[in-house]
Amino acid sequence: MEDIISSMPKDILFIVVSLLPFKEAAKTSILSRKWRLIWLATTNIEFDERHFVKQDEESEENKENQRRDLIRFARRWIRSYEEPIIHKFCLAFSYPANHALDMQHCIRFAVARGVKVLDLDFSVPSWNEMSLEDHHAAFFDLPFYVYTYPAENLESLKLFSCNFLVARFKIFRALKNLSLGWANLTTSVVTALLTKCPVLESLSLKRCWGLDYLDISAPSLTSLVVDKCLDLKRGIRVDARTLRFLKYSGRVISLRIEYLRSIVEAVLDFGLEFEFSDHGELLCDFCVEVGCSRVLTICSYMLQVIPTAEDRLSIEPPLDVEHLTLKTALDAKEYYGITFFLSSCPYLKTLSIDLTAPSRIFEEYSIDLPLDCHDFVMSKPYVVYPCVSSTLKVVEVKGFKGGENELGALRYFIRHGSVLEKMAISVSKEEGPAGVFSLVLQYRQKAMQLLQFRRASLSLAIVIS
Repeated sequence: MEDIISSMPKDILFIVVSLLPFKEAAKTSILSRKWRLIWLATTNIEFDERHFVKQDEESEENKENQRRDLIRFARRWIRSYEEPIIHKFCLAFSYPANHALDMQHCIRFAVARGVKVLDLDFSVPSWNEMSLEDHHAAFFDLPFYVYTYPAENLESLKLFSCNFLVARFKIFRALKNLSLGWANLTTSVVTALLTKCPVLESLSLKRCWGLDYLDISAPSLTSLVVDKCLDLKRGIRVDARTLRFLKYSGRVISLRIEYLRSIVEAVLDFGLEFEFSDHGELLCDFCVEVGCSRVLTICSYMLQVIPTAEDRLSIEPPLDVEHLTLKTALDAKEYYGITFFLSSCPYLKTLSIDLTAPSRIFEEYSIDLPLDCHDFVMSKPYVVYPCVSSTLKVVEVKGFKGGENELGALRYFIRHGSVLEKMAISVSKEEGPAGVFSLVLQYRQKAMQLLQFRRASLSLAIVIS
């Protein structure tokens, strides 16, 4: 196979190697002398300190020496690069002030070759995304020659820990993807930037602060990610009739979406909430805004808090969700939230339970509902939800350990899932004192108990891996 590929014309091999991630393209250089020259012509270039700096290295002096290795590599690469065009250029380098001239040289190198995808990340890998207090001043100022770069060339732009002046940008007539992170932004800056991106399809804001309100208006936007952005006290409004994917991760806020029927998938994560609260009504309103989603992912906080909504047994109108993913510990304090969503999703076909995601269980849980009378606990439940008896065909579990709460919840689906076709159990790979397999075998034995439960569906297959 290697000989067949190597015998292809060089022009084809240049295309092949440019489709590979930079690190993988580098590995082709060991195949032969011919390949050593081929990979040097890739148009997908990454100068990424994570390929050089060991993140478990404790010595800052050693880390800085490893960054210098990257600088030397980048200098050699730029000197020897002969291709006239670059498609993608990624520069990921923390503490760039120590090497400011080299940073400038790298970016100028990419801009001079008509780069289409420009990815500049000066954040520090060890920064804590979950902290409510850590605001890190941007480490780098966008060079002036990026502002004068022909805007019709750029299709994707990522700026992390990088200051920029929005007024100096031209109209990005080809920009489809924009990602900003680890930056102090204002509502007016984001609004002004969006007006300069008329064909923008994907917008991602990660760990930005200073935004008290987001008003996203973009006629071509299909994907919106707001990830752990602080200070959004006045919430988010989205005016994008083509929006298909929405991910929100952060504090509980208000959300308004103008075109409700467009969204296909939504991910809701309120992991930045560190205290139990009675946000149930606000969470229900949040769900209504994404209620037309066919695919929905929700977090443990939502499962614990949404039952605090007054006089609600479900969300009205019902959600259109067909695939529901729960980031959960399957703790008893999440039980009523789980059945709340089962009641709210009458068309549910696939339920994915992810037990590997970090879940904060609130000891101050104060819902006036008896946990010992929940349907997952009772041998004869009070309610069999319509989706469980009529539409649910697949249940997937990741990170199964076989605790009583896990077994109780899965027993409910096995006993009452009348049309259930498959239950796929992936046991936890957590390593024990005697190595990873000591616990895996224990978890598999626990999972085998599921095979003994009475099944409502004769066609149900339980697969354990």
